[in-house]
This record gives sequence, structure tokens and C-alpha cells, in this order.
Amino acid sequence: MVSNICTRLLKKEWRLYELDRVPHLEGIYIIGITGRDKSDSYEETNVLYVGRTNDVHRRLGEHTRQNLKIDEFVKNQFEKNKGRDLRVKWIEEKNDDHTEKEYIDCIAKKLGYSPEYNIRR
Repeated sequence: MVSNICTRLLKKEWRLYELDRVPHLEGIYIIGITGRDKSDSYEETNVLYVGRTNDVHRRLGEHTRQNLKIDEFVKNQFEKNKGRDLRVKWIEEKNDDHTEKEYIDCIAKKLGYSPEYNIRR
């Protein structure tokens, strides 16, 4: 089940980090940042953080105000360029029995790299 949820989440389209467009729902979310690939021909979004919350809207808002490493990065991006390069995606997942770590590990395995701002547990 975790693998199916990770696959669905990774297939979702990236959205701008605009809180007014993020719903209040329980789910799994990803924060990413855009950049150019090595050939400088297209934008690629790298996953920075995977989270699980009972309110995606509230939690993404907290990332702009709190003091974890990901929060500091998000705040810096908003100060630098109003968060223009930040991206988010989420899926609703209610009453989930799985831990955030299971989602982090699953996403990392599917991506081939660990999200930079998730604390290793």
C-alpha cells in the first residue's frame, strides 16, 4: 500500500508553493525545487522533503515560519525570490497506519536518492 501511495504521489503534477491553492486535508506531501538539468535544456524538480500531516495547508504554512532545516530553506527561498522555484504536490490519505519514515524511504527508493531535508532516522 505504501508503494502505491508513493507512486500516485510522484505521478502528480508539481504546483507552485501557493498556500491559497493548497487544501486543508490529511495526507502526504512533497516539497521540491526546480532547476536546470545538466544540458540546461529543461527544468527538473528535485524532491527536498517528504512529509505526512493531518492538514497539508497548515503544515506547508508552518514550513514558512518554523526553524527546521527545511523551514529555513523554504523561508530563504521566499526571501530570495518569493518562492518562485519551490514546488509542492500532495495526495489525500486519511487514517493512515503508515509512518512518515515509510513514505520517505519509499519515495527515496523510487527516486534513487534521499530527500535532502528529511532527517535520517
